[in-house]
Amino acid sequence: MSKPQLKNLSFRLGSPLADVLDVKYDVAVLLHCIYYFPSTNILSQTLKDLQPQVDTLCIAEYALETSNPAQHPHLLAVLAEQAFEALKPVGESESNVQTVLSPRAITALAGACGWNLVHEKTITPGEALQDGNWEVGTVYNKGWMNEVDAVLNKGVDVSGRHRAHLTAAQDAVIAAVNRLGTDEVKGMARVRTMDVWCAVFKRKP
Repeated sequence: MSKPQLKNLSFRLGSPLADVLDVKYDVAVLLHCIYYFPSTNILSQTLKDLQPQVDTLCIAEYALETSNPAQHPHLLAVLAEQAFEALKPVGESESNVQTVLSPRAITALAGACGWNLVHEKTITPGEALQDGNWEVGTVYNKGWMNEVDAVLNKGVDVSGRHRAHLTAAQDAVIAAVNRLGTDEVKGMARVRTMDVWCAVFKRKP
């Protein structure tokens, strides 16, 4: 980007978002950030805050789809992390994966907040994108169940079903990785990031 273009850019940080939306914008972009939202309520409020001030909303997020077996571990890992995050109080997590929503769910939520879907497509990211490997590594790690137990031991799993669920979820990730290679190192090296959903929304009249 040239220096003249940089003069037109400014960085403004505010919470709630409405505090920095005192002017109108052509486009707002939510780029691989929905999973970071602590709850759907906070995402919904963000979409509502954007609606009066922005004409076009662009969203890119993981599609919860795979077009290659090497992407299966990433999909399974994200679902495992979401199941774990759902047991934590809202706002008490630093995980990259806190609120997992499918494209259908995002579209429905956006529609309820004043946005019409006008275009969408799914793409397969290149091998250089490492997000899948990071998320898979988190769940594959033996220490992940220690974190799970630390939360479950606070009394949120009286029946033991949550631990059974998360143990099975971790085992599924491990099995999917091991299927890709003869050992953990080779399997992890072949993990690919899942497909990405890209969508354009227009503000409802």
